[in-house]
This record gives sequence, structure tokens and C-alpha cells, in this order.
Amino acid sequence: MRKRIPALLILIIFFVSFAVYFNALSNDFVYDDSVQVLENHWIKDVKYLPDIFSKSVWGFQRETMISNYYRPLMHLIFMLNYYVFGLRPWGFHLVNILFHAGVSILVFMIASRLLRAPPNSSQLNEDGLAGSLLSPPFLGAILFATHPIHTEAVAWVAGIPDLSYTFFSLLSLYLYMRSAEGMKRMYPLSVLFFFIATLCKEPALMLPIILVAYDSIFGKEAKGDLPFIKRYIPYLIVAGVYLGLRYHALGGFLPQEPPIVLSAYGYIINVFPLFTQYLKKLLLPLNLNVFHVLHPISSIFEMTGIVSLAVTAAFVVVTFIAFRKKSNLCFGLLVVALPLLPSLYTPGVGENVFAERYLYLPSFGFVLLIALALSWAKAVKPGLASDLIIISLAVAVAYSAGTVSRNTAWRDDLTLFTDTVRKSPDAALPHDSLGYAYLKQNRVDEAVHEFITALKLRPAYAEAHNNLGYAYLDQNRLDEAVHEFVTALKLNPEYAEAHDNLGMAYGKQNRLDEAVHEFVTALKLKPDLAEAHNNLGTLYLNLNRLNEAVHEFVTALKLNPGFAEAHNNLGIAYLDQNRFDEAVYEFVTALKLNPGFAEARKNLEICYGIMKTIKR
Repeated sequence: MRKRIPALLILIIFFVSFAVYFNALSNDFVYDDSVQVLENHWIKDVKYLPDIFSKSVWGFQRETMISNYYRPLMHLIFMLNYYVFGLRPWGFHLVNILFHAGVSILVFMIASRLLRAPPNSSQLNEDGLAGSLLSPPFLGAILFATHPIHTEAVAWVAGIPDLSYTFFSLLSLYLYMRSAEGMKRMYPLSVLFFFIATLCKEPALMLPIILVAYDSIFGKEAKGDLPFIKRYIPYLIVAGVYLGLRYHALGGFLPQEPPIVLSAYGYIINVFPLFTQYLKKLLLPLNLNVFHVLHPISSIFEMTGIVSLAVTAAFVVVTFIAFRKKSNLCFGLLVVALPLLPSLYTPGVGENVFAERYLYLPSFGFVLLIALALSWAKAVKPGLASDLIIISLAVAVAYSAGTVSRNTAWRDDLTLFTDTVRKSPDAALPHDSLGYAYLKQNRVDEAVHEFITALKLRPAYAEAHNNLGYAYLDQNRLDEAVHEFVTALKLNPEYAEAHDNLGMAYGKQNRLDEAVHEFVTALKLKPDLAEAHNNLGTLYLNLNRLNEAVHEFVTALKLNPGFAEAHNNLGIAYLDQNRFDEAVYEFVTALKLNPGFAEARKNLEICYGIMKTIKR
């Protein structure tokens, strides 16, 4: 039994990690998932592998897309998910949960070694199962597995970069620790997994600094094959290779204009309240929100600035003192701070400057500090240790309840952005996203209200203008729709979807030449926009240009085989060409995809009627 304890502890950690996110399996694709997964043609064919490694993370949208992010492993993981699960959301959520479980197990294994209690040590076995379940490394791993701050990374499919880079970074760290203990064959694997981590997300570049900190605090000066300094050279080479790939893919290190423009002084002083806010959210994961609005300070002498500067200074001083004493406390503090550094550089992050998912790896440092406190109390003050263990268990139960509850907010776009608008009413993006969720449910009046609210908050918001125009189009308010699409295109002339929507509006106004021009422009900007191919085909169909219509519908279906409307339209074109068998096939396919598609059912009946008449 004693020999089985380590495996049993790992199994329990896996079960807890899975259990607290089990209700997320029924969640839908939300937020960026619709673009990064459903509209991402890269993940649906291995022929796009060269593009995945040579373009930015958003390069699948169009050639001219500018982004600050290079994360090819995200697309590869999505591609694997697609080939295994298709576009079933539960499969993508399952992979996220498995990554989280893997990270939680690595937290336990690393914490065990840092606290000088490896999972297979005789001390752990001598403690018995009960003692092992109350050991600091195990409790730290359980706190990590259940911490509600992780819901954004785990319950959101698009959170996979944070999960994967953390998994491969910690795996690299663990293998590095094992190599320092004498298992030299682990060292090349550590370097390899560090490279994989960098391809997942940029903060992985902080790992070499964490390795230096580990050696400085826990290690002894090495001899033999890997001298103290030379052991870091392969990691630096890997970092250089990654930066070269990134620069080539993006055309620069940070080519995208920052969404929030401040002076150099403004960027510097706002680091302190941002860092303090991260520490606060790590300690008290309450009022979780997918979109936190940044309210930048203009002077360090504001109360927020003074308090946050004091908190940051205290953190730095404690870390420095702990480093001078070679205390393992320093390592925990550095693991909290170092992965956060890239996210504190606000010009390099997106519009959502503060994001809870950025705390995924730093929370390892947080639970490590808790494990260190438990370990110290257990050795020095056993009575206090018992109290701390009880508190830790109570916190883990509270964390679990908070995580399970928060998962429900991620069920679909409507629940997510209803929650977000309530918590961030002064942010334009959540209102626009909630409006789009209403639009998908045909709640057009409510959608219009949200789009107008978004535009009051940010008048130069091209996406909200486009969405409002689409809502007006649905209400047959054609002049207003055209105005909104034109406004969106003035703000962003390369907005393919707005060109496509403007083409639909022109078509309804019988401005056919202008409509064709807009559809063609949309397809020049975004050749894989299936909706534009379908809309252009519909226009050709109305103009009786049947061959061109068929070509566009076929192209749309190559891009999106599950596009029921395009199947129906192709069936109409075949019917007009007297290609009855092919028409029947398309109408039947449309009905299989959408059994309630009344127009396709009517067209199928018409087709059967014509075929019976011809046979007579």
C-alpha cells in the first residue's frame, strides 16, 4: 500500500481537477472560440501547417492581419481536437480539462521536490495515506486544481495557450530538476519542452530566469558535463530561435498599435496598480469577470498609485531579502511575478489589459507559498500546522464551489456577456458581444439596444457599427443598415464582413452592380469567407447567371460543408439548370443539417413534383 501512495495521490489530484470542471463539458463555444475554432480553416487541413508556423496567430483571417501574437501550438492543438472530435465543443473542453489536470499533477511533483519530499520518498510512504493527504505538496496541488481564478483559462476553449504553455514550462522545469539530481538524460527533454512552451505562448520565455533562480536557491554548483553557466546556453539558443520565428511571422516584435495609448510615464506608473490588482485577485478570487476595464492613473501620487507602489515595493523587498538568504520563499515569489511581467507591458497586450487567465502559471507560485508555510509550521509549530491544514481544506472546498459556479457563466455567449455587462457596464466590447448573442437568438430589438450602447461608449467601434447594421438589415431598415456598414468601412476599409453585409444591403435595395462590387471586395480581402461566396452566388442566381452562381455555392460549401443555406441555394441553381438529381441531393443535405429549414423542404417538394411531371 505504501508503494502505491504516490500514484494514489496523483490519481486523487487528477480526479479533483476533473471534477471541478466536469460541468464545463456541456458548455458551448464562446467569445473568440467562434473565430479561432469555428471559422479557422487552418485547423481543418494539415496543408496549412506552413502557414501556422510562418504567420501570426490571427493570420488565418487574412494576409494583411496584424497581430502581436505568435502561437502556432494553439492551432496544432485545435487541429488535433478537430480531427478527433470534429467541431463538438465538449471535446475541446475535455482537452482543456486534461491539460489542467496535468498541470495540477506537475504542481504536486515539483512542490514535493522543492520541499525535499519527492513523491516516491520513503518519508512520504512512512507517513501513510492519511499523512500524505495532509502533506503540504498535496494540499498545494489541490488548492491549485480548485482555484477559481483558473476558470477563464480552463472553461474557455481559447484559453488553451495559457494551459499548454504552463504545462510544458512546468514539465521542462521538472525535468531540469531531475537532471540536476543526476538524471542527465532528462536535460535534452527539458530544453525540448521549453521550446514547445514558447510556441504556445510568449511568457514561457521567463522560464530560463526561473531556472537560474532555482539553481541559485536550491542547487549546488554543478560539475562535469553541464557547468553552472553553460547549462543555460541551450535555453538561450531556443529562445533566440523562437524570437527569430516570431519576428519573421509578425514582421516585427510588436507590430500592432496598442489599443490603449498612454505616455511613457503613463505606461510605467500603471504597472504598479496592475500588478497589485493581480495579487489581489490571486488572494481573493471574487467577482470574476471576463473583461476588466482599465482605469489608468495619471499620477503616481494618486491614492491608487501610492498604495500600489507600496505593495509592489514591499513585494520586491521581501523577494530580495529572501534571495539574499537563499530562502525557498524567494522562489515562490519569483514564480508569481516573473510570468506576469509580459502582461504588465500594456502596449503588448490586447484591449483587455487585465485578464484572469494571465494568473494561471503565477498561481503555482501562490500555492507553493502556501505549501511552504504549511511545511514550516509542520516542522516548527505542529499546533499551528493543524490549524493551517484545516483552513487549507476549507479554502479548497470554497474554491471548488466557486469554480463549479463560475463554470456556468461560460455556458454560452448569452450567459457570459450578460454577466460581463453587469460587472463592466462601461466597457463597449461586452455590450457589442451581448448584442451579437441576442442577434443569434433573433432577439433583434435587444441586440440593437446593446449595439447602440456600445457605440455611445466608443463611437469609433467598427465591429459594433457592422453588427448594428446587420440588425437593421434584419429589420429591413435598409438605409440605416447601409449607413452603419459604410461607417464601419470608413473606420476599417479592410473589414471583409462589413463589405459582405453592405453587399447584402445593396442587393435588397436593387443596387446590384454595387452589391457585386462589395461581395468581390470582401472576397479579395478574405477569400475563405463562405458567407460572401454564398451571397455572391445568390445575386448571380437572381441575375440568372447560373454557372457563376453554382461556382460560388460550391466554393462556399468547400469552405463550410455544414452551410445549410448554401446547400439549399445550390439546389435551386441545379433545379434551374434541370439537374434534378443533384438538386434533390442538395435539398436533402440542407434538411439533414437543419431539419426545420422550411424553404429547403418546400424546394424539395417542388423538385419532386417537376420530376414526376417529366416522367409522365
